[in-house]
Amino acid sequence: MMRYRRFFQRHMYPIITVDPSDEGELLQQKWMKWATAEQWKRLAYHCYIREAQLSMTALTNPCMSYSELTLPLPERKELWLAKSASEWKTLYLSGTAGQQNSRLPSIADAYRDVRQLADNSAQIDTQLSVSIFLHGFWSMIFEYSQLSVVHQFRSYTKEKPNSMLNSRRQELLRDLQSFQFSCSDLSGVTPQEHIVLNLLMMHLYVSLDDLQIFSGKQGEEEARRMYPILQQWTANPESWFAVWCAGQILRHAKLFPLGQLKDFYAIAVHHAALALWTYGVVARASQQQDMASQYGYEPMYLDEGNATSIQHFLSFGQGIPLIQGPAAGSSSGAASGEASVYDPRACMDIVQEILQTNFRRPQDALPPLVENLCQLIKQLGNAAWAVGLG
Repeated sequence: MMRYRRFFQRHMYPIITVDPSDEGELLQQKWMKWATAEQWKRLAYHCYIREAQLSMTALTNPCMSYSELTLPLPERKELWLAKSASEWKTLYLSGTAGQQNSRLPSIADAYRDVRQLADNSAQIDTQLSVSIFLHGFWSMIFEYSQLSVVHQFRSYTKEKPNSMLNSRRQELLRDLQSFQFSCSDLSGVTPQEHIVLNLLMMHLYVSLDDLQIFSGKQGEEEARRMYPILQQWTANPESWFAVWCAGQILRHAKLFPLGQLKDFYAIAVHHAALALWTYGVVARASQQQDMASQYGYEPMYLDEGNATSIQHFLSFGQGIPLIQGPAAGSSSGAASGEASVYDPRACMDIVQEILQTNFRRPQDALPPLVENLCQLIKQLGNAAWAVGLG
């Protein structure tokens, strides 16, 4: 319906100018016209985000494309939350500073130049626009993943090299890194957006399909077939960056408000757990002698900031990569424990704890989806020594 009624197109959202002299019925009409247009705009982007989340969860084609969304990005949240025409006018005039006739960027404009988000941060809903940018970026990663399946290309193996796909992957990584450098610290960006960013980057360092197959999704025979492929992955720097991204997903999951780590974001935590589990199981099975030599190195935490110590692991695979429980580093100083990535069962226990601790208040019942994910993660931990170790 929205596509048919052309609510994805820019011409449905004309620029509304507000003059300091606007009062009474004229001001009310402008406010209502703006609010109606903004309502449709936000609904369109809400559908777009939900569609992308479904695609990331099920690894299916999204039904909406960023190329058809020529509508401008949502305007400032304060304007959307204004209770009256006069409040809206005051906020509008105070925020525009002579720019109310400027053309707000679309999502395509942001993909052409990511600096558009930062340059227009005073005019747009920054948090929502960043979320739109990241969820839309998934379409490009999914397209790359589909082509990789067709050409049987994996960037972390020596079989079937493909310069076109490798170049595309490097381009996608550069775009995300440029976004991370210029926009990830913008005011209003929340742990939700950081989880999506790191999940996208993780997809470029490892195939989630490979991880799911190795975990037994298609049976024991297919899991064994995947083992030598993932052996090459664990010996490749891409695996180190993949588990770093997984650790960063856990880092930001621990920052979620109580009772909010659910739905798509809980699934993202499960995907991070799957990457950590696979790396730990395969590395422990195939590199036991190499792992023994790691214990001369300083421990490093994958779920902390970009510390100098982590660079040894990302550059050379050296060190003891760890993740921490949900209370680690809190103001109370009560750490709930830590686990080496090379101990998959302990890692899975910590991931379960991260999910469960977000619902620790008496009024927070554990959502069925989160409960099921915790059960799956527990099964991964129990199976850590039964998969690929023969």
